Amino acid sequence: MEKIKFLIAIHCHQPVGNFEHIFEMAFDKVYLPFLQTLERYPTIKISLHYSGSLLDWLENKRPDFISRIKDLIIRKQIEIISAGYYEPILVLLPEEDRIGQIKLLNEKISSLWGFNPKGAWLTERVWEPDLPRTFREAGIEYTIVDDVHFEKAGKNRENLWGYYITEYDNKILKIFPGSKFLRYALPFKLPGETIKYLRQALDSGRKAIIFADDGEKFGLWPGTYKWVYEEKWLENFFRVIEENNDWLETITFSEYIEKYPHTEKIYLPCASYDEMLEWSEGYFRNFLAKYPEANHMHKRMWEVSEKIQKREERLNKRELIQAKQFLYRAQNNDAYWHGVFGGLYLNHLRHSVYAHLIKAENIVEKDVSLNYEIKDFDCDGKEEVILFNRSIKLYIDKEEKAGIYELDYREKEINLVNTISRRKEKYHEKIKEKILCAGRAQSTVSIHDLEKNIPEEWKEFLVYDRYRKGCLLEYFLDKNISKENFLKGEYEEKEKIIKNYFLESINKDVDLLKLVFSKEIFLDGLPFLLRKIIAMGKEKEIFFQYLITNRSQNSWEGKLGIEFNFSLWDNFLSILGERDSVDSLLIKDSWFNIDIEINWNKLGEIWHFPVETIYETESGFEKNYQALGIFFLWKLSLGHEDNWQLSGNLKIK
Repeated sequence: MEKIKFLIAIHCHQPVGNFEHIFEMAFDKVYLPFLQTLERYPTIKISLHYSGSLLDWLENKRPDFISRIKDLIIRKQIEIISAGYYEPILVLLPEEDRIGQIKLLNEKISSLWGFNPKGAWLTERVWEPDLPRTFREAGIEYTIVDDVHFEKAGKNRENLWGYYITEYDNKILKIFPGSKFLRYALPFKLPGETIKYLRQALDSGRKAIIFADDGEKFGLWPGTYKWVYEEKWLENFFRVIEENNDWLETITFSEYIEKYPHTEKIYLPCASYDEMLEWSEGYFRNFLAKYPEANHMHKRMWEVSEKIQKREERLNKRELIQAKQFLYRAQNNDAYWHGVFGGLYLNHLRHSVYAHLIKAENIVEKDVSLNYEIKDFDCDGKEEVILFNRSIKLYIDKEEKAGIYELDYREKEINLVNTISRRKEKYHEKIKEKILCAGRAQSTVSIHDLEKNIPEEWKEFLVYDRYRKGCLLEYFLDKNISKENFLKGEYEEKEKIIKNYFLESINKDVDLLKLVFSKEIFLDGLPFLLRKIIAMGKEKEIFFQYLITNRSQNSWEGKLGIEFNFSLWDNFLSILGERDSVDSLLIKDSWFNIDIEINWNKLGEIWHFPVETIYETESGFEKNYQALGIFFLWKLSLGHEDNWQLSGNLKIK
């Protein structure tokens, strides 16, 4: 009797910069028990992928696990699948980095197990048509996508089986379509339902069916450990496969390619799995449009990659390897997007991206001196200004209040403005009862089917920012503005039409670099001239100045507020509060051991508050600290042709 071939791919990953206890929990709840169960069923063949960041941890902390995998390779029960080493979204990378990341993991797999991988996991199954060239240049023969990719190319997902071939620039790649039905069934439905599905597939003439998904769903997702291991779902799943071996056979992807021809040729459009297409509103790169913070990180990554390539000949071998390793770590995908899994809202993952980019940049820019660049850094069609010296680096967007949206402290390898704006997400409307996953005797619930809630007390945190969070952002407000109204976003700006700044001049000498921005503004309809000056010397200090001139025949009264957002934690300031009649502020962060001192030439008010976001995860809704918000205010009373001047500085210690 002809047998249907069942191909299983399990993808295991932990992000660069993730917490140690998460690695340990994932190992104890998924990676170890899954392998232990598989060892007891030698006839079950699967293909395994471990990301480079996870392999590094396993090799260092659980070396016996590496040996157990080798035993399974020797008995030809598993094959190892490659990918980009630090689990990047390949299509977001320069071509050289795509190939470099894959080859690096190929080498790691070979060094650990003496195995040369033929296949590669495609991170988040984000496909674009030029990937065949990338994979083949890196020595890869096949990858795995979802059936939705094929559906978007005009195929019926219920008729898909085996593997298909595609090409780009005459580079041929084999691609397997993973089944969405099986992604939702395993391990959430009883094993018999999968067996029934496979039998129906065989009866309809399909000869090979593919399951490919995250290993973490077998124990780390909510409610799954008890179901998969304590109630023996995985044991029963492997057992029923063996019991049906008269018509059902597991096989690795490479083995299937060696034995069977491709189904047909196909060209796939840009796609990912169904849920990702929903989160990204149809196309993964839309995350870069929706989230300026993700776009900024992405463009910084490209900037550092280009610097390494341009300076490659000036670096010794050790420096080049180290710089590329830091760059590759910064390309880890998790911080660049947001869905049920994506970690853009996780500040420690964004911190890891910036830390590794700054480390790489420090290697290739050892002799940097006081200078500036003007370029369209973030590819928005408008130029930004970059100031830098040997200690700090500023990214200023004159289209966004001439604010500072990145402030790198190179010595500590940290972006001090690594925060994210509070913006409305679709799921913020989902205020439901508690998550329901307990008490189900016959099955557990997929994270896509969990009912999630926002606790009642979190409603006050569903506030949305009008502007991207940064530093040195000015607001002209009513003289009676209250802290409560500002924090709730219930305030009126007296500058009705927010115009862009004009870069009036750049003055540079040996010891000081000064930018002068200006724009005409209208406060309650009255014309004013606003000049904003940002300057940098050779040390860890920034100078700023505001010059306001009333050009109208009338008087105006109100308040000037200047906002700062630092990705730091101060035991006193990171809680809601206010202070009157102050002209200086000291921020002390004990975690990074960084102090920031801000001084002004005028007394004013200070409001300080935590910036927190509500976001969705696989476990439900969570509240996360993003930044320390500082808001300085001064009273303004300006008559005809009056001038008002404010000067300040920021010192990093």
